[in-house]
Amino acid sequence: MMSKVATLCYLLAAAYATKFVSSFTTPTLQSKTTATTSGNNQGQNYNLALDLLHPLRHSLYQPNVSARSNTFLQSQTTQADVTNTGTTTTPDIIGTVALLVPSSDQPSKFGSKSPVQPPSYREAAEQLARKIKQFSDGRIAAQVVTPSDVDTSSVLTSNALIALGLTTPQDVQFLSRTFRQRRTAGEEEQSSTQSLKMCQFAVDCGDNNYAPIVGPYDEANPSVVSEIAPWSDVASGKRLATQMKELFDKQTSDEFALALMLFCNRFIDKIPWVQHSIDVTWEKGLGNVEEIYNMVTKCGPCITKCLADENCKACIEALDEIDTRDQVASYRTVVSYESELLRDFSLCILQKNNIFGCTAEVPKIPYVKPLGAFRGEEMTKDIAKGIMIGHLEGCGDAALEGCKELDVSWKVAFGGKISYD
Repeated sequence: MMSKVATLCYLLAAAYATKFVSSFTTPTLQSKTTATTSGNNQGQNYNLALDLLHPLRHSLYQPNVSARSNTFLQSQTTQADVTNTGTTTTPDIIGTVALLVPSSDQPSKFGSKSPVQPPSYREAAEQLARKIKQFSDGRIAAQVVTPSDVDTSSVLTSNALIALGLTTPQDVQFLSRTFRQRRTAGEEEQSSTQSLKMCQFAVDCGDNNYAPIVGPYDEANPSVVSEIAPWSDVASGKRLATQMKELFDKQTSDEFALALMLFCNRFIDKIPWVQHSIDVTWEKGLGNVEEIYNMVTKCGPCITKCLADENCKACIEALDEIDTRDQVASYRTVVSYESELLRDFSLCILQKNNIFGCTAEVPKIPYVKPLGAFRGEEMTKDIAKGIMIGHLEGCGDAALEGCKELDVSWKVAFGGKISYD
């Protein structure tokens, strides 16, 4: 597929040609294969970086209201999911995930950057189940299973099966048998759409990767179609298999959940968190042409200035190498190349004209109940303001009793994303 930069340069010359296509069908926004990038680590003005990131984040991530499944493990304990009107909503569960962990507790590779002891695979899987629920806004149900459980039926019936850290002979035997049974079932259903809704991976299970399956793509039975027809479902599955492996290998809960959201969005149903993409992909088809045409006709001057600047052009090229729905990778790229030209470029395309038709809503999961009392007193606006002030000096009577008058208010001890920390 032609890169963004090459395509933009071509269309800048052809944008106002009389015979240029003026209308296209509405694009279907899907996924794209990913690669890693580092970018040039230039001067980092983080205020400017946040200006750049604001339209990107609020354009790409937009979970909607949803609720919990009663069938699969819901590791997040929350109140009923409540809408603005105070009523509860229970959406349909569109997909299921089984997380297969060792029969006995073993330390995992997750939390490698944490100052505390690494969690066991079961603990990690329970956190992953919470993230899967949150990322899908309750539409994907996840269950943690071990080979020694009395009921292991979910490993065969789930849309996605992810095995984590199975290395003992008994666990490996169970894993091999299960993967075989799922593969056989998938082959028998090749003529139905159900076969597209299957995925299985083995992560940290020794040297054998057990030939992953993603939708119609089966690494154990590769199809020549994936090579000669890049627009096909099987080729899309192959690209997604590579992308998911790269995300799993990062050993963080966010990337892990993102990988599963990409699969569900591509082969089961739309997941708002990853539904929108600003990338040029085979999955969009002619939608790519419509988007690029709108970029050139509506933001031509910004594009021209950006491509004429070495730093701004380098950022576009770097973003072209990643899936911009990967929030961590996008943020790291943007803060490595921030500039006013890039800010104007993104403002015109993502916010002023919304070239990619993105929408964003505030996530409703997890529901966090506001603090009702503090130090034995009912919460008020004045107390809430005092908590925000913390130990910051110079705030007078607005600070709470015991304020230490320090030059800082709050410090981040643990964060949710390594790139922001």
